[in-house]
Amino acid sequence: MMSEPNGPVIAAYIAAAPERVLPPEVADMARLCLADWLGVAIGAAEEPAGRIVREVAAGWHSQGRATVLFGGTAAAPFGALANGTLAHCLDFDDTYVRAITHTSAPVWAATLALGEELGVDESTMLSAFVTGFETAARIGDGLGEAVTARGWHGTGVFGRLGAAAAASVLLRLDAERALHALGATATQTGGLTASFGTMAKPFHAGKAAMDGIVAAQLAADGFTAATGLFEPGGGLDTALVQDRSVTFTPIDLTGWRILENSFKPYAACHLTHPAVDAARGLAHRIEPREIASVRAEIGALAQQITGRKSGEPATPLEGKFDLNYCIALGLHGRAVSAADFREPWHPDAMVCATACKVESLVSPEMSFASARLSVELAEGGCETMSVAVAKGHPGNPMNWDDMHAKFHALIAPHLGSRKDALFALVREFGRGDILGEIRAILATL
Repeated sequence: MMSEPNGPVIAAYIAAAPERVLPPEVADMARLCLADWLGVAIGAAEEPAGRIVREVAAGWHSQGRATVLFGGTAAAPFGALANGTLAHCLDFDDTYVRAITHTSAPVWAATLALGEELGVDESTMLSAFVTGFETAARIGDGLGEAVTARGWHGTGVFGRLGAAAAASVLLRLDAERALHALGATATQTGGLTASFGTMAKPFHAGKAAMDGIVAAQLAADGFTAATGLFEPGGGLDTALVQDRSVTFTPIDLTGWRILENSFKPYAACHLTHPAVDAARGLAHRIEPREIASVRAEIGALAQQITGRKSGEPATPLEGKFDLNYCIALGLHGRAVSAADFREPWHPDAMVCATACKVESLVSPEMSFASARLSVELAEGGCETMSVAVAKGHPGNPMNWDDMHAKFHALIAPHLGSRKDALFALVREFGRGDILGEIRAILATL
């Protein structure tokens, strides 16, 4: 029996969101995503990329009710642009690994901005976010690694579609108009991995949020776009993976992909995390001065995106994508937190010296979430640490206590004693009328 075309299936899923009841664990995961989103966005207050985008958007003098973190209010697309960029500045936000997409940065940015603009209730926003997350995940399932390997940033591809889906829910689009919103979004696909380590990478997330809202608003007014882009060989997959070695497969709507989301305990590229886990484990056994050489066995994608770097990054953004440097931070017992990648940039000379002793190689045994480090000691002997599943991934997840610690560290410098009140409100998001209280706290930033 032939399966239904992907586009209509996912469009019908979007249109049915108002009637869909979220299981408690799904709603709770969406709140956990919101806590992470707010933490990393507020924690990025001093990041130049976020400030520049926010200031440029403010210069457009748009009128609207969307809260702009550290910047008043704006029209929904521009609020989403500013906040989505800010949420990805630290490269500390969550990742849906099967699509290799930072999903919450664009989808929560779009959901909150348009939700505030329209005045919808929090439970509707929660449903819109989950629908956007699931849409990005379903379309991106299995394509993430192939797309990334060919130079595309999954957040700029699948995160953009997730933002459009969430906006379509908030605008209550029917299936036909939701499909046109997705088509209008897909034709704006963008974001290059060659931009990693620059301000352009977080901009991908902000622009994805903005474009998703604009596409849904256009579709609401009757704008039409190509509707066959999500079928195998239908245009989007063949543009992204031109050798056609990987194509779209039939959309599978069973289960909840959001329950497979990954959160970052470290403020660096997710592909560095397994090796950082191993390095931090070894830091309890050895002193950096004892290290003669380090061999890191990692997955192919980790090597492509973060390997073969100098170990002496010229900027904090470069440091987040320098595997050798991140391993060295871990071996020196550092938390690999946002504080390790701050301006003004003065990397520790001892950390850089250790980084120059690291050699990385691809191992077929290693996946996105695994790594093995072997440290040769100057006086002989070798210490080894293997990580099968890095902290934050499904199978080794971060829970609310873990998130509270991350949130506290990021928020405290900006909200002080109000941080706990904000965290408590986020844990209740969607259960009552508390968005006003959240906005009041955010207005004090």
